[in-house]
Amino acid sequence: MNPSPITPDSIAITIAYSILLLWGTFIGVRQVYQGFFRPQDLLNPLFGNRQAIRIFTFHLIVVSLDLFVCGPVSLHYKSRLWYWGGRIALLLSSFPLASYFNRNPQSFGHLIGYWVRFRNFFEISLHVLVASLAINWFYYYGLLYWLVAYRYLDVGPRRLLQTLYNTPEKKAARPWAPILNWVVITTIYVLAALAIYHRKVIFAGPPDAATPVHVAQMWEVLLVLGINVGVALTAWGMMRTYTGPGPAAELIPANAEK
Repeated sequence: MNPSPITPDSIAITIAYSILLLWGTFIGVRQVYQGFFRPQDLLNPLFGNRQAIRIFTFHLIVVSLDLFVCGPVSLHYKSRLWYWGGRIALLLSSFPLASYFNRNPQSFGHLIGYWVRFRNFFEISLHVLVASLAINWFYYYGLLYWLVAYRYLDVGPRRLLQTLYNTPEKKAARPWAPILNWVVITTIYVLAALAIYHRKVIFAGPPDAATPVHVAQMWEVLLVLGINVGVALTAWGMMRTYTGPGPAAELIPANAEK
């Protein structure tokens, strides 16, 4: 990886970026702890179900591995296979949460709920666009440290500001609080994009132009394919355990072998 230039403003921005990143990571880990040991403290009560929190934990592990391990390593070696392999794994592990556990409107208000849904469609579309363009490693760097990292960057401020209106009484007294929350997290979204575009996060950067593009071997292709199949089967298997066998199970005779 080619680190970004060290300047007074890049030091300040890197510190702020790192704090937000670590804050979001801590909240994710704390949510896992709450789901298993203190479900009464959860913001999203659906994760009080033991299988639901297992699904979230699996997703958190996949996202973290893509952001902190697979993404940076694939950028360093200019490996498109591993870069997109990690991103596909992230997407596969996200579907169950988006389908069954998305409570952004209920937890944060409709404004943020609609914003999150719009952002999800926008980010998926942007990934598809970059994947279809001619190779440009600056775009790959931007997607990783802006869009993927934002999964953690806004969590701390969003959760903190949500405490201003997390009861009907508070919301009635502070009708402006959801708007303030949306303004803050949207501002972080835009500023993070500008910081990454202008390379103001010191530890993040596109690969060196002199580094040759990694040519994947067949064993790597099979390994990435196998990992993603494993992620998909694990995610789908977890969802089947969560939702049950479905109405078609009634068509199986009661005395059939299992």
